[in-house]
Amino acid sequence: MSTDDFPDDVDGFRTAGKESWEHLWPKLELERRRRTQTEPFFHGEYRFERKVADRVPDCAVIGGDVNRWIEFVAGSDQPYRKKTREALRLGFVIHWVFHTDHAEQKGTARDALTPELHGPFSFGEYNPDTGTLDVGDPVTFKNFRFPVESMEEFEPRELLGYRRGMARIDRVDYGYDLGMFAVAGVQRRILANAYGTEFCAVAPGQSIADATWGFPTRDGLERLIETNNLTRLGPVRRD
Repeated sequence: MSTDDFPDDVDGFRTAGKESWEHLWPKLELERRRRTQTEPFFHGEYRFERKVADRVPDCAVIGGDVNRWIEFVAGSDQPYRKKTREALRLGFVIHWVFHTDHAEQKGTARDALTPELHGPFSFGEYNPDTGTLDVGDPVTFKNFRFPVESMEEFEPRELLGYRRGMARIDRVDYGYDLGMFAVAGVQRRILANAYGTEFCAVAPGQSIADATWGFPTRDGLERLIETNNLTRLGPVRRD
């Protein structure tokens, strides 16, 4: 495929510093397919190399059916599990797409996401030599279990980065809506104050005005984390 089909402003697609053609190609190809509406393409606004909280996706697609976070892997190590959890927490589904010459890294990625990743699932793959681009299946809350592993999950000041992340979390009353969780197997939406010292658990269909602040306690949440009885079920509610 001729590079004449790619955008003129290539620099807008590059990571900071030097980037291999192997890693740049799929971003340019994804943009070409967006313009020509050739599968795979998605409806929504494409943002290449733009920050989302403290991470920079290779491409984020905002809007459409869901928000998508797309990562291309061309040989370098990746924090697969950490980045997957951050994308889900922020309200994205995430696609991991591997250069065909580095297909062995699919095994590394699957090992990193196991045992939380479950059900039928395939990673994406691309090949600049043949013009192939397959983004595979996204990781979502439906096929990835998200166990809570630290109290940072309930500290709005830290949750989305920059220590100002709470400014982008939906505020309800005097608390911040941290999203839906399974609390010892019971579904609850958890709100926290700015410092993550006081909490409120809201049952499905319950009015927040009727919920009681002070339950669960911080000690109670810590015990649930220690015993692996606390799981995130959905993203932070963002303002």
